Amino acid sequence: MHRAISVLIGIFLHSGALLAPPVSFAQQRTQSENWCTEAEKNLTTKDGKPISCNEVARRCIQMNNYWCQKHGSSPWRGTTDKNGRDGNRDIDGHAVFESVDWSARAIAIDLRAKYRRGLVSAVQIGAAYSPWCDTLGSKAIVNGSGRNCKDGRATPPPSFSGPFCKQPKSMPLSKANCLPGCNCPPNIAEVLVRGLQTDINEDLKLFDLKGSPLPNLAVVIRNLAIQEQGVYIKQETIAAGIALLQQ
Repeated sequence: MHRAISVLIGIFLHSGALLAPPVSFAQQRTQSENWCTEAEKNLTTKDGKPISCNEVARRCIQMNNYWCQKHGSSPWRGTTDKNGRDGNRDIDGHAVFESVDWSARAIAIDLRAKYRRGLVSAVQIGAAYSPWCDTLGSKAIVNGSGRNCKDGRATPPPSFSGPFCKQPKSMPLSKANCLPGCNCPPNIAEVLVRGLQTDINEDLKLFDLKGSPLPNLAVVIRNLAIQEQGVYIKQETIAAGIALLQQ
């Protein structure tokens, strides 16, 4: 009997079954149970018609995370796991939200943090999401242009002579500044200012001096979802998320 137990323990140890750390519920779960209901409630087609969730069954949409936000040092609110704690996420750290309202709150907070750091124009915010130094797909060389981000990831070989992806010194910034194969923040910026009478290099006026949201914030949040996921979010959903800023 003892020998049989010892053999079984040896098998489990050899397989790693007893050595592997338990995987938490938050790590296993990669979508919200109500994502389809949330999508059909909060999204429309470009011309405002209802949609089926099957039309938008993308990774972050299935997590009620329409801006693909990741958790930072503190978890986002509205990401409760089965143990009643915030922090539900997928394997890559993307937040799994209980509802889209909480996701809208998260992107509003993220934009406010950027705004307080001085990133106030559409092109500055676009560069925060898609840095000038990076290539399309973050590969070492794309279409003859070299990646130039100092983040320890892919870089061209020492023999590469350029050109390198980098923010141009000339102002104002525009798509004419973009190199083939490199990220082009002005492309994102042009999406962000849709519906606003604002140049991509001007202050978007998202918040007042006290950090309270201004009307343009809702427009930019909606445009960001179009840029990130190609989806059209109802204005009332975004308004509900902004209203949660105080929580």
